[in-house]
Amino acid sequence: MSDRRRRWLLLSLSVLLAVGIAAVIWWVRRPSETVWIVQRGDLSSSLELPGRIVGLRSVAVRAAYDTRVRILAVQPGDSVRAGDIVAVLDDSPLVSRREQAEQQLLQAEVALAQAEASGAPAEMLVRAEDQRRRAIEALHQATERLADKYVLVPVDGIVTEVLVTEGAPVGAGAVIARIVSVESLGVSATVDEVDAQYLTAMQAVRVTVDALPGWEGRGTVVSLGRSASQQAGMVGFPLLVRLDETDDAVRPGMTATVHVDTVLRRNVLLVPERAIRTVGERAFVTVLTDGRREEREVRLGLRSGGMVEVASGLAEGDRVLLP
Repeated sequence: MSDRRRRWLLLSLSVLLAVGIAAVIWWVRRPSETVWIVQRGDLSSSLELPGRIVGLRSVAVRAAYDTRVRILAVQPGDSVRAGDIVAVLDDSPLVSRREQAEQQLLQAEVALAQAEASGAPAEMLVRAEDQRRRAIEALHQATERLADKYVLVPVDGIVTEVLVTEGAPVGAGAVIARIVSVESLGVSATVDEVDAQYLTAMQAVRVTVDALPGWEGRGTVVSLGRSASQQAGMVGFPLLVRLDETDDAVRPGMTATVHVDTVLRRNVLLVPERAIRTVGERAFVTVLTDGRREEREVRLGLRSGGMVEVASGLAEGDRVLLP
């Protein structure tokens, strides 16, 4: 064999070796195919309705008598517990009434003692004894009313409004503050006229709060308004949802979302949406059968959360190729 032929042969072998090595490397590093095993599951579709947290029960805290506010202990936004002090009122009127009651009791006791000492008729003694008994009751009540200077929180909640200032005069029954009970929070939202058909009273819903990522509470539809209103060109109905479970961090005014399950498919065949290839109005998937690829047409149903229902064209256990 001549040197020239030997060089060509060596060159050819080198090229074949390089190609073989490259093929082996490509085979080892080739992208692995992802396969989805068709299985059955539940699939639901839901509405997302933006709204705000509201208090369903607002309690007005009032002054018990005519006086002035000495100390104001809360401000809007404060979290409070039942029994906490909202305000301390000037107790001068209460102290004056107690002193009057003490004086009246003293007078009644003196009158009774004089009647007994003078041998007054039994009728006068009974009347004097009755006046003394009434004076004792009046003093007892006046003493108890001294506690009215403390305006207390009646329920666990959040202060939403304070209507007085320190030193301001207040009348009996005047509202000092308003408190929303944390045990009766809800969501106020608006439902588009098209979506209103999916909601009914006492329907179960889910609620999330933008400021509390990861938190989700259960709720119940309390009411769906019968009269529509128009805002920003959208016709909608007022929706009120009661929170059946809440969190200490949930507060009135927070932005929330009501999630309403509108359609539910149970025990249906499911594949990821990315497995679907559409051609016009037709849908196809790639099925792996005994190592062979097969393009198969499918009929689709509900889509939700990246999954799609396959109404026909696939069977449970089929191996579908994902891109």
